[in-house]
Amino acid sequence: MTSDAGFELRQLRTFAAVAERRSFSRAAEDLHIVQQAVSQQIKALERSLGVTLLRRNSRTVELTPEGAVFLKDCRRVLSAADGAARRVKAAARGEAGSLRLAYTLTAVWETIPVLLAHLGARHPQLKLEAREVFGADVHDLLLAERVDLAITPMMSHPRAIKHRTIRREPLRIAVSADHAIARSDVVDLAALRDEQFEIWPRQMAPGFYDTIVGACRAAGFDPKLDERAGGNTVWGYIARGRGVALINGSLAEQLPRGIKLLDVAGPQHTLTMHALWRRGEELPALERVLEAVDQVASERGWL
Repeated sequence: MTSDAGFELRQLRTFAAVAERRSFSRAAEDLHIVQQAVSQQIKALERSLGVTLLRRNSRTVELTPEGAVFLKDCRRVLSAADGAARRVKAAARGEAGSLRLAYTLTAVWETIPVLLAHLGARHPQLKLEAREVFGADVHDLLLAERVDLAITPMMSHPRAIKHRTIRREPLRIAVSADHAIARSDVVDLAALRDEQFEIWPRQMAPGFYDTIVGACRAAGFDPKLDERAGGNTVWGYIARGRGVALINGSLAEQLPRGIKLLDVAGPQHTLTMHALWRRGEELPALERVLEAVDQVASERGWL
């Protein structure tokens, strides 16, 4: 590589080696080149700069004042060049750069924080631009190439999107602490057939919605649904005794006061989480993130 000043990086490396070793022969040994090549590169560098950088005699090599100044800048240039080379190689391996990640509310309180912490420790130069979205928007965001990866409850996907199961979370029952069934720690889901279920509308969260309705039907009843709530208003309704909810267990981290979580008796009902990406996508960073997802899932027993 040649600079605007007419010198090359290899000449800078040679000059730095001679200046630090105070010897052409020792610099040649360090650089694994012949001593004549070292002399030629130093002469070419001095000609391009129009200054004398080194004073030589038969026994010693000393920096001139100009050479001492140039050595400081030379070290900074070489350090920057080496850093750039390391970063671009890391990017080619998927260990640096950025990846756009979308996730739904179900992943907010444990899945995403655990994954981000793992990636931060394993690949600190890889930046995840993460944002929360509605599950109903995930496919459009991926297909429009506005995100590279999404984590969302299981649902049907178009052929252009690939998916991988990354977690199965037990469903739990959220009720008001004053509810009659709150005295129990474990409740049969069928016992809630007459309750009103607070749930986010399907147009907001299709995967989550279908999971909850499917669990109730598997327990032998069609749930009475209140889909008017959204976001944290669901918790407010339940805390005041209006209805119940089925939620994935990790959401317990954000429950407000006045709500109790109960385990579901009998066969375990789970919320299955998928990682989604565009078919044919070959981003190296995507491969590293998917590897990290698999490792976290294994370590945490998510599957």
